[in-house]
Amino acid sequence: MPEKDSALYAAFVAKDSRFDGRFFVGISSTGIYCRPVCRARQPKEANCTFYATAAQAEQEGYRPCLLCRPELAPGTSITDATAMLAHKAARVLEEKCGTGDRLEEIAGLLGCTDRHLRRVFTKEYNVTPLQYLQTCRLLLAKNLLTDTNLNVLDVALASGLEA
Repeated sequence: MPEKDSALYAAFVAKDSRFDGRFFVGISSTGIYCRPVCRARQPKEANCTFYATAAQAEQEGYRPCLLCRPELAPGTSITDATAMLAHKAARVLEEKCGTGDRLEEIAGLLGCTDRHLRRVFTKEYNVTPLQYLQTCRLLLAKNLLTDTNLNVLDVALASGLEA
C-alpha cells in the first residue's frame, strides 16, 4: 500500500476529526464508504480504498455508511456551500475594492445572482456586501493616504470611491 494510503489509514484508525470531510474510505469487504471519524469496527488496511470525495466512492459502487452518514460530512452540505460562497465573495470584494465593479458583476463572477449573494453574505457576516465593499474601499483609501504621496482626488479614484 502506498505511503499516502498508510497515513490516511492511520488517521482513519485514530478517528482524527481534523480529517473529517477531507477524505472518505471505501471498505471492499462491506461495500460501504465511511468518514474518517466513523465509530464502526475498523476494517483491515488491505480492504480500504481512499477517496477525496464521497461522489468518487459512490461512483466506484460503494454505498454510504448508516453510522457516520458520509453525505453529511463537513464541507458537503448546503449550509457549508452558502458559507463557502460568502467567504469567496468576501475575498473577491477585497480584491475588487479599487476597481469600481458593481455588485451584479461580482455576483456574475461567483455564478449567482446579486440577490442571492446579498442574502448569503448578510447571513454569514451580518453586513451587506455593499457595506463590506465600502469598508474595504475606505481602508484602501486610508492606507493610500498614509503610505503614499497621492492627493485626495487620486486616492478617491484609486480606491473606487465616487464623489
